[in-house]
Amino acid sequence: MSKLAWYSHEICFWHDPGPGSGYLPVGPGIEPLRQHAVDPDLRRAEGLVRLAGVLDHYTRVTPEPATDDELLLVHVPEHLDRVEAASALGAGDAGVYAYVNHHSAQAARVAVGACVQAATAVLDGRFDRAYCLVRPPGHHAEPDRAMALCLYNNVAVAARAAQRHGVRRVLVLDWDVHHGNGIQRTFYDDPDVLYVSIHQEGLFPPASGLVTETGAGAGVGRTLNVPLPAGSGHEAYLAALSRLVTPAARAFRPELILVAAGVDASGHDPMGRMMCTSRTFHALTVGMCALADELTGGRIVFVHEGGYSAWYQPTLVLAIASAIAGLPEPPDPFLHSLEHLPGQRLRPQQSRVVEHLEAHHPMLARGGRSR
Repeated sequence: MSKLAWYSHEICFWHDPGPGSGYLPVGPGIEPLRQHAVDPDLRRAEGLVRLAGVLDHYTRVTPEPATDDELLLVHVPEHLDRVEAASALGAGDAGVYAYVNHHSAQAARVAVGACVQAATAVLDGRFDRAYCLVRPPGHHAEPDRAMALCLYNNVAVAARAAQRHGVRRVLVLDWDVHHGNGIQRTFYDDPDVLYVSIHQEGLFPPASGLVTETGAGAGVGRTLNVPLPAGSGHEAYLAALSRLVTPAARAFRPELILVAAGVDASGHDPMGRMMCTSRTFHALTVGMCALADELTGGRIVFVHEGGYSAWYQPTLVLAIASAIAGLPEPPDPFLHSLEHLPGQRLRPQQSRVVEHLEAHHPMLARGGRSR
């Protein structure tokens, strides 16, 4: 039986970028909302996992804040200063659409700390698998700036910390509906980190996450972008996993897998136009855990990223948590409204993306080889 860890901290629930709309603060034409799209009440998801009895399968861990030394593995000192200064003022933009409150700098450090500590614990054998339910998210944060709700790059720092801890090759899979430009930028020329992003084509950031972006220098072939058309659902995501992620991972032979496990590709999410369900996220998680068992001795860490449906996010987190624990798909009262829509089946325009990457990406064409 796998040893599982659940990392969360109350301060992450106190991060709140303000009562604006979507990613914008209150201003001309923008009325205050009772709840921001970033969903500061993430404790609802943890509450459902607890109520379902799934949290009983985990060892709960309260993380410590990341140190400057850890943050500087990815970020420049000026970036840390901006985040701290904006948060100290009690409000403001720490970068580009990265609004903060008084608690945000501390929450961001704890979010990074959770991911670093989870990766280290898995590498040390204290746990086999871990899940980090943290806020603020991280995959848009670049080395020198916060962006789009993300202050520090949680997964990128964890990957660098893992490399410092003694592993060489790290696979990062990002299935958030948006492209993780910050993770890509951090590792674009690194031959020892394979970054795979499955995201909605052309959503955010603009002109980011193209199939032609495959890495630079020594890192050529170590970036694999899968920009699926809007409306993609269950079968498209599973095709990306089986036909792209799995063979690329086998060619790369990672020693640790990190998953940026956003749930904003769901059919009920206001920030994307995809069709995934709890069944999709459960299946993706099962597949990645099996891949970890095959390639890394089971060592895998899942990190919460985006997810903006106040009613569906908890069910999706429960599905991922259940799959990590080896449990079946949990009940989903919303599944019937999405499961039988045409978008759940693999469509020709989605197949073309997968087929193009199978034929042309350096890690896949002619059975790509790890260096």
